Amino acid sequence: MLLVTQLIIGAAIGLVITTTGVGGGVILLPVLIYLFGMNALAAVATANLLSMLMKLSSSYIHFRLGNIPLKPALLILGIMFPATFLASYGVTWLGNQPEYYQRVELGINILMIVAIIFSLILFLQRMVKKSAVDPLTLLTPPNSMTLSSLLVPGMSAGFVLGATGVGGGLVVLPVLMRFAQMGIKEAIGTSIFITTILSGGSAIAYSAGGYTDVHTALILCLGSLLSIPLARYLLVYLSERFFQYLTLSFILISIIMMIWKLIN
Repeated sequence: MLLVTQLIIGAAIGLVITTTGVGGGVILLPVLIYLFGMNALAAVATANLLSMLMKLSSSYIHFRLGNIPLKPALLILGIMFPATFLASYGVTWLGNQPEYYQRVELGINILMIVAIIFSLILFLQRMVKKSAVDPLTLLTPPNSMTLSSLLVPGMSAGFVLGATGVGGGLVVLPVLMRFAQMGIKEAIGTSIFITTILSGGSAIAYSAGGYTDVHTALILCLGSLLSIPLARYLLVYLSERFFQYLTLSFILISIIMMIWKLIN
């Protein structure tokens, strides 16, 4: 594939990741599988590395815009990180066993679909709740977000991210909106910050198995930098409702693409 084409693809992916928080499962995996011819394990490994690289700049933008509340972000990160790291190593180890390889590939695809559908349910619940109630009544004081209330959803989201590469927009974002009671822009910024670190941990685990295509990841990451000025403009001037519908659209598209991949 021509270098210019790869840079353009990287710019488009970077724009989507920065403005919606959706990326690893919705955009990166289908692109790496269908356009770059990778198998599921290589796609997950490369998507984790690429997600980390792309989200470094995105995290900086959201931090400057005040969209990342550090205390809740660090609490959820601490919950998710062990589950993400262990899931990544587990999948890598099983993928290196010839007798389990096909089962691992099938399991990853099924888990992607389940995670995406679950996140869609959480996202729709949150949208309906916000439209029916005064938004000010939905704001939860920081001290009400306890370790116990976030433990199960946080560990589940971490496991899914480590095993499949599906993370920010599809799993972490709805968890932040539903269980941490964040607004859409705060949830997007926090999910990007958290998954930047988690994707880095997963990338290290997958690299031990030799599945990561570092060259492709670096080229697409370079392309994503081209979209930063446009992404910043959109985040400042467009409404939260717009980002809700945009994120919902990508979640629905991802469900269709993953189901299509599983049955074909």
